[in-house]
Amino acid sequence: MTKKRIYLAPMVGRTDQHFRSFIRILSKNIHLYTEMITCDAFLHTGRSEYKINNYEHPITIQLAGFDPKKFMQCSKIIEEQGFNEININIGCPSNKVIKGQFGACLMNHPEHVAEIVTEIKNSCSLPVSIKTRLGLDYDENLDLLKDFIYKTSNAGCTRFFLHARNAILKGISTKKNRNIPALRYDDAFKIKTEFPHLSIILNGGITTMDEIINYSDLFDGVMIGRKIYDDPMFLLNIENKIFNSSLIYDKRIILKKYLEYALTQINLGANKYFLFKHLFGLYYKTDFSKKWKKFLNMIIREEINILRMPFFEEMIYEKKI
Repeated sequence: MTKKRIYLAPMVGRTDQHFRSFIRILSKNIHLYTEMITCDAFLHTGRSEYKINNYEHPITIQLAGFDPKKFMQCSKIIEEQGFNEININIGCPSNKVIKGQFGACLMNHPEHVAEIVTEIKNSCSLPVSIKTRLGLDYDENLDLLKDFIYKTSNAGCTRFFLHARNAILKGISTKKNRNIPALRYDDAFKIKTEFPHLSIILNGGITTMDEIINYSDLFDGVMIGRKIYDDPMFLLNIENKIFNSSLIYDKRIILKKYLEYALTQINLGANKYFLFKHLFGLYYKTDFSKKWKKFLNMIIREEINILRMPFFEEMIYEKKI
């Protein structure tokens, strides 16, 4: 099987450095994404908070904002920090984002987004990609998206991540925007057919290996978010069946590797909640899941001393938690 491009979707509150480090234990091939960060926030804290480790590559940072000049400022720093790509968020439908005049509402302003792309391209050598939706509100006509892709690709964007739903800007929550608008994979494929020279990555609702295999043949790759977060061991299937890796990981090996990372972070002052909340799905849909979550909560509340590594390993091995 030829090598396919698989991407971890950017998820606010989820794809932080700790989760990315956990994912790298499970997969050496998936392309990582940061959480979405606004240009203003990045310029304020980015140099210190968005440092990456060498093992995280390949990794893309996702930026959101309105001012092209701020994208330009961010891009210079991002290149210095070693990221592999800059992605522009043109898909988020939250009220806060809309008030800031960025995210999905910028689909209505392709010339402005093209200016953002131009500023990034002129300020650094990194590739630029865009994550967006099929359209806005309840209009399923693809003309808006086609015009958007045409103008922004002419400015230098060659990769588009299509969340195969519309973005509803008013009347429903951000959470419901991830489920209520119907998935339209056929319409996403029409875009790939219309722009064969561009890299088009499919995103949205992909949860099975069959879907990954089928859609990564039709598109230039797939992006997966919640399935991986909820069931991180699913990545081992991806490694074995997509990338032909021979990884056969025992959960104890995975945990030992992550605990080595976690202990280093704890010594640097990291919060245990942010370190261990990403592990809740490790025993996804197993009889052990409830006990596992209870055990993690005990670690977070410091009822168990995580420094007692042999005790931890014994509990996992015997499943006495």
